[in-house]
Amino acid sequence: MSRILMASDLHHCEMVWYDVHSEDRMQRMIKAFNDEYEKEPYDMLLLLGDYSLDFWVFKPYGSFLNRGLSYTMKFMREVVPNLPKVPIYMIAGNHEQYSNANWKWITGCERRMTIPYGDNLFIMLDNFGGNLDPTENSDGTYTPVDVNYVREQMAAYPNTNVFLFAHDFYARPGADIETEEFAQLLREEPRIITMFAGHTHLSNIINLGEKYGNKCVIYDGAFSYTRDIEHTRWGFRELRFEDGKVTTAYLTPPSDIKINGELSHHDGGSQDEMVLI
Repeated sequence: MSRILMASDLHHCEMVWYDVHSEDRMQRMIKAFNDEYEKEPYDMLLLLGDYSLDFWVFKPYGSFLNRGLSYTMKFMREVVPNLPKVPIYMIAGNHEQYSNANWKWITGCERRMTIPYGDNLFIMLDNFGGNLDPTENSDGTYTPVDVNYVREQMAAYPNTNVFLFAHDFYARPGADIETEEFAQLLREEPRIITMFAGHTHLSNIINLGEKYGNKCVIYDGAFSYTRDIEHTRWGFRELRFEDGKVTTAYLTPPSDIKINGELSHHDGGSQDEMVLI
């Protein structure tokens, strides 16, 4: 048995959600990742973007453009060293519009990368790679999947199952601007098992339909605000490999937060489970 964890939309910033200040929330998140590792070790942590709100200029957001303060860098200095000592791979979200050179300087990672994992291949994409290093307010510029990059990586590792990761895939209903080339790739390539993403601040699974070969995008929730707090509490997603079977589930640690001024306790658990292979 082996497993990895993935998370996104952690948003270390100057916002207060559910009556929890960011510094406190980061400490709760660190504890949750460490508790999960103590419960059952995992091999790596994939972070799928939005560690900050650096490039928004609306106060109290946009600390980087307003004051030269990078919360992404604060995340690297204050959070990452306190996480379990496993490999951590980070791609940028729509709020980290740093050039690849600056991204690598801050995080040590490229904006896109490929990670072999046994008989599996994790291709982590840069789907918000437009308008980098903006000088004015930016909510990120989406760039469709680089199909040539995916094909090149799959050709370099020909005997693997392939999992695609990005901050989001704009192939879902209501936000479908991916290319026909990408749709054709998903229809014709059985090695691509599924896609994982963040951005929506939800834990859910969306089947993209026949156009995309009935492949799914599986969302990994958030550890900031969520778009449906009753369904998606703070958490992270697991990808588990065991006895020839691959499964995924959204894991939620115990938490106490305020919703509309009322204390809300959550015992923790798992949800949105799916057998992938």
